[in-house]
Amino acid sequence: MINDYKILNILMVLFSTQIVKTYIDSFHDNKKPFNVMKHLTWGVYIFFQYWVMISSASDPLLVLTINIALIFLIYKTSYYIHAKTALFLSGILYAIWMLTEVAVNNILHLTIIEETSYFFIVGSVASKLIMYTAVHFLKRCRKSNLLTDVPFLYWVRLFLIPVATFYIIHNTYQLTSPSGNTFFFTITTILLIIVNYITFDVYDRLGNHMEIEKRNLVYEQQLALCNKQAAERETAYQETRRVRHDLNGYLVDLKAAIQSGRIEEAELKIDHILKQNQIYRNEVSRSGNLVIDALINYKYSLTQKEGIDMKCYVLIPEQIPFEGADLCIILGNLIDNAMEAVTSLPERQRYMEVSVSQVKGNLSIMVKNPYEGDIKRNGSGQIQTSKQDSLNHGIGLSSVKRSVDKYNGELLTEYGDGMFKATVLLYPPENLHDSS
Repeated sequence: MINDYKILNILMVLFSTQIVKTYIDSFHDNKKPFNVMKHLTWGVYIFFQYWVMISSASDPLLVLTINIALIFLIYKTSYYIHAKTALFLSGILYAIWMLTEVAVNNILHLTIIEETSYFFIVGSVASKLIMYTAVHFLKRCRKSNLLTDVPFLYWVRLFLIPVATFYIIHNTYQLTSPSGNTFFFTITTILLIIVNYITFDVYDRLGNHMEIEKRNLVYEQQLALCNKQAAERETAYQETRRVRHDLNGYLVDLKAAIQSGRIEEAELKIDHILKQNQIYRNEVSRSGNLVIDALINYKYSLTQKEGIDMKCYVLIPEQIPFEGADLCIILGNLIDNAMEAVTSLPERQRYMEVSVSQVKGNLSIMVKNPYEGDIKRNGSGQIQTSKQDSLNHGIGLSSVKRSVDKYNGELLTEYGDGMFKATVLLYPPENLHDSS
């Protein structure tokens, strides 16, 4: 009978495709660029759905498995996403979808529709309408992307729930269908829908919690950096005050040495004064902005110890409408990443360029450096750290991105031919005042 409704079957397939697309778009906006595999996978999915509609597929578990595999492939070809997250979301979607179809069919068995030839059509349309409404409600309610991968052991425990759902619902149907006890089967199905929803919610909250933990770790690191910079700056100011206080005595002593003809002694005294004030000779940023100057000068002193030739171009006014903490996070992480990349190079190749400028109120930050090897991206499309301790490293650029987004700015990364360039553009907010 199904073959008599080819147009309706096509519409139902397109409806199912829209449900899946809406569901996937609810979680991620980090799309991959155009690629043939994405469209090919969507085509296979649509063809498979149509085949299921017009054929008498006798193995529902096999159909379910193929559907989950296809949704997983759609995820991986369309978005930057961790494989475990893609598999979990695919499994949860079809677990709830299957349970919804079962619940709808069992409820319809209690009505007069069971006696008509439209039973299958009504059940199919009703279940899809429920899923369509649910995924749109989900998309409207969600406020963040699932970008953080959860630990493998947590993932296994949570993923066992939709897997167990398939097994339970299949065997429950086998046990209850001979007796016709649809009420028990319907209640079991509804309870499993609730369990799978709770599982999905736990996974969502766990991912967000781990993302918050990573953010807190970044902020702690940046706060320690800012405190260290403040301490260095305070030491410099104290040294300046001491040198100014002792300057009169130095000059009298120096004048006496010159008048008495002790030229070598006078030269030694001058060298001693210059050595005491060495920190000011290393100041490459003198814009007057305390945060930018302190950060760049501190990083510059570190590059000198590592044998890195750091070129700095800072053209900004003393007051800029961006929070000091955000500037520390953005500029500090970009410079750290560049330093990490060039320290692995031969000393003659260790150089980097830092540029900070303001044009029409917009702040431009650029850090450029050479690198060797391949730059890898993780499942979320983020540049991956080469360090083994990925928990405490590799989150610099994501931290930069969050601070950039705060100002509706842009973060651009370009790499190739052994050169990496990161550019940040910040737009001044109307409701923020400069705190630097």
